[in-house]
Amino acid sequence: MEIAFDLSSIFTDNIQRLEKADLLKYSPKRYWAVAKSIDTLGEMSSKFHGWKRIITMYEKIIDHDEDQSVYILWDKVDGNKSVLKGILRVGYKTLYLTDNEQNQYMEKAMCILDFFIVPTEQRSGNGFKMFDAMLKAENVSVEQCAFDKPSAALRQFLEKYYDQKEPVMQSNKYAVFPNFFIGRHPTVPFTPRQTKRSSRASSAVSSHTTSRNTSPIGRNRPRHDSVADLMRQDNFTRGRSVIDPNSPAGFKLTRDQRHEPIW
Repeated sequence: MEIAFDLSSIFTDNIQRLEKADLLKYSPKRYWAVAKSIDTLGEMSSKFHGWKRIITMYEKIIDHDEDQSVYILWDKVDGNKSVLKGILRVGYKTLYLTDNEQNQYMEKAMCILDFFIVPTEQRSGNGFKMFDAMLKAENVSVEQCAFDKPSAALRQFLEKYYDQKEPVMQSNKYAVFPNFFIGRHPTVPFTPRQTKRSSRASSAVSSHTTSRNTSPIGRNRPRHDSVADLMRQDNFTRGRSVIDPNSPAGFKLTRDQRHEPIW
């Protein structure tokens, strides 16, 4: 994409790194092309990635609380014109992250916030040239970076050029790769906990056992004699002597049981 301004009059590199102080120096009142380049590439990036809003704009970068850097890939063409090829915006952020073992971390990481190469400039090595220049300038490795809403194209790019596979997606829409956590200590180590289902099952078993041991109904139910008790009763019955009902003792026993009058 061409812009009617010779960026070589202010830029010193074809991959120009701009910090917040540089952006303030190149204010739109004096250098309209800097803000125009950032806003135009930011809008193209949002459309390319399918985002609902533009996330990279000159005013947003200088107004942001955290320091960010923006890289512009450009080239000079005939006359007072320049061609814009790509943009890369990065910055350090404190993130809450979780690894594949569910350990939790709080880390200040270099974040890739926006990365876009103009479609007509793709498949020419421009993306790798720009990204690699950023890693060297920021003195970080790709394993130390976190990626904000990484697209499928970016994941393919990282796998092709840096052999980064199987990103660990985060609830905050960032992604890091497994090697990010090497040498880092979790803020909250993962501790297995009893699930709700197993907890309910355990409570049900405990309640059932308690009811069997303590229920009033269970305590008052008729007691079933054991075999030993029946044998003792049988022996006791056999040991008793048989009383003649016509004897005085038998007559008395019959009277007491039947309540018959004796007169």
